[in-house]
Amino acid sequence: MYEEEEYLQLSGIQHFAFCKRQWALAYIELQWMENVRTVEGKLLHEKAHDVTSREKRGERIISRAMPVRSRQMGISVKSSISRS
Repeated sequence: MYEEEEYLQLSGIQHFAFCKRQWALAYIELQWMENVRTVEGKLLHEKAHDVTSREKRGERIISRAMPVRSRQMGISVKSSISRS
């Protein structure tokens, strides 16, 4: 079991899987430069963090920005954008 201060952010794991060099620049060397693709991605992904966004598709209710954590796996996902 992991303690909460040891948890890895799922976004960091995703960045590492995508490109280890990019992950190291962002998470170890703290060097991050926005570009057209990162801005586009941020805009497209913004809805995923909107705690007020709910929609119904048939009988299915879609809710976003739900915090998820696993003490056993030592990972967490936190929403970073909220609208009131």
